[in-house]
Amino acid sequence: MENKNYQIEIPERFYCDADGKPFENCQVCGKYLLDEGTSYVIEKALKNYEGYDFYSTIFEYAICTECHMTLQSGMSKESMNNLQRYYMQVMLGKGNQPLVIDLNNFDLNNWLSKCFFTDDLVGDMKEYQVVAQFNGSKMALNTPPIIVGEAAMESMSELLSNQTIDEMNRFKQEFFGPDPEFEEIISGKKLILI
Repeated sequence: MENKNYQIEIPERFYCDADGKPFENCQVCGKYLLDEGTSYVIEKALKNYEGYDFYSTIFEYAICTECHMTLQSGMSKESMNNLQRYYMQVMLGKGNQPLVIDLNNFDLNNWLSKCFFTDDLVGDMKEYQVVAQFNGSKMALNTPPIIVGEAAMESMSELLSNQTIDEMNRFKQEFFGPDPEFEEIISGKKLILI
């Protein structure tokens, strides 16, 4: 069970773009997500427009923890090991940097202003992904939300096996369809399902 002290109301930046409301159902199985005790992940891929203070959503989805685990189980052991090593290298590089949220001084916009892996600023990126965990109608902060920038996506995509890329392509085709911008991300092997 999530610690309620480490939860906040769902920020609007994690609402569904289509209706401007919190996601209600799992993209995969249709499970209702807003009941207390229902754990899920929201992931959005965003595109900045150079010279403008504007971004658009390339894709977004909410997926319950059970379906997320099933999706991750489709990744090859090689890919999982490579991604875990990459994550551990990043964590070692962070050294003594605080990785927990101080709720007394928490500013979501500041927290999500740079890539978790590279520290590149969001405003300097062409594309990035934002990922967070939720429990019913709350964002769970015991696993902080993160930004995955384009440089990190490139690095991680090079660590994926063909089996994992095929599984991500299957997931994309089944649940998102052939959106041109999304297809570009897949073809470039930049989609990383966290």
